[in-house]
Amino acid sequence: MIKKWILTIFTIIIFYILQTTLFQHIMLAHVVPNLLIIITVSTGYISGRRDALITGLLCGLISDCIFGSLIGVHALIYMLVGYLSGYTHYTYSDNDILLPVLYIGVSDIIYGFMYYVFEFLLRGRLSFLFYLRTIILPEALYTILVGILFYRLYSVAYRFFVRKNSREAI
Repeated sequence: MIKKWILTIFTIIIFYILQTTLFQHIMLAHVVPNLLIIITVSTGYISGRRDALITGLLCGLISDCIFGSLIGVHALIYMLVGYLSGYTHYTYSDNDILLPVLYIGVSDIIYGFMYYVFEFLLRGRLSFLFYLRTIILPEALYTILVGILFYRLYSVAYRFFVRKNSREAI
């Protein structure tokens, strides 16, 4: 149990550093992939709702502390995305890559829509189609492409560190 959370926290920190440093230099269409969505959805797909909810909270608090105009907006969005992605745990398969990547894309679109609502719509900015076309969809596509690799890496690390040790304990 403790190894699972050490792996998750370590992965959140690494993904956050990559998202804010390396991927800032390799933008496509002026967007950066949302690596924190990848870790939140991957945790939900592999571990379930509760773990994804906590992972989403941690990812959101990190985002709020650094980028947020209000503390709690990102945390709320990531928690909701994590909770919803936890329902996908029932379809979990070790070898499947298509479903988790699809869930990552859908979750990034949900994240983008909710971010639009909290940050723009509530302030009276009604240009949703512009935001959808220039931010949400390009970011979702980039996140899907990067998610193929990063989901696989997280899945392998999870199996190696967490499942291997849980079998040894039995």
